[in-house]
Amino acid sequence: MHDQGTDQRNGGQGRRTAEEWFDEGLAREREGDFEAGLEAYRQAVSREPDRAEWLYRQGCVLRKSGDPAAAAVAFARAVEIAGGGSRYLTNLGAVLDSLGRRGEAVQTFHRAILADPANAEAHHNLGAIYAEDGRSSEAVRCFEAAIQASPDSEGWHNLGLVHFDRADYDMALSCFEESLALQSDYAPGHFFVGMALMKKGVYAEAVEHFSKARELDERLVRTDYFAGVCLHKLGRHEEALGSLRRALEVFPNDVKIHYQTALTCDALHMPQEARDHYGMARSR
Repeated sequence: MHDQGTDQRNGGQGRRTAEEWFDEGLAREREGDFEAGLEAYRQAVSREPDRAEWLYRQGCVLRKSGDPAAAAVAFARAVEIAGGGSRYLTNLGAVLDSLGRRGEAVQTFHRAILADPANAEAHHNLGAIYAEDGRSSEAVRCFEAAIQASPDSEGWHNLGLVHFDRADYDMALSCFEESLALQSDYAPGHFFVGMALMKKGVYAEAVEHFSKARELDERLVRTDYFAGVCLHKLGRHEEALGSLRRALEVFPNDVKIHYQTALTCDALHMPQEARDHYGMARSR
């Protein structure tokens, strides 16, 4: 029977120490071989079960392997041994949230922030929960704290989304522009700059940003619809119709697109096609 404590790679000569198993786990994790990495971490932890960092890394690999429940156990044990630890708490909060244990996740992120007020990831994750729960004022405070701790494109973007949902389009636009200032090729940033500009009635610039978003990420197919709306508002009806037809190729049953297409066909004196699209908009 194979002795798991034996180093297979040196022909079975000698036994690995716990530290050697941990180093093996790190190497395998960095290579993306999570199965081997997890086994190595387990070997290390079985020999020295009270090493918080080792349990933390085991939890990270379990999380990457798609086992958040087991990851939560490992992170919780690391927190217990270390008596806290902002990094450990942040990862524990993330897996608790993914498991639907949102109340526990919120408490855990608060503990992480208390341990390290400059923990941008904990502020960001807590803000995301508040935003999803409709607690916009708290979400704004969290995202602002995350940006203050570590400014990045995603932080500004998420802060902009909260302001956008609150219909504060000036603030939203400012945040989305800050996001693009940090990462000019951020496709969702261009999309939401376009959305904010459209809400403010700045249609020509909105079209430019929708086009840029589509160029950067072909999956952002809704841009064709919103660009079509803006082009119609600008009186550029032929361009609008082309954009709306592209949108209908992807969303053939979308009532809003059919209705906007009908309006544009009316503007182009295409009564039969307009009636067809009005009919589709009413029948769905």
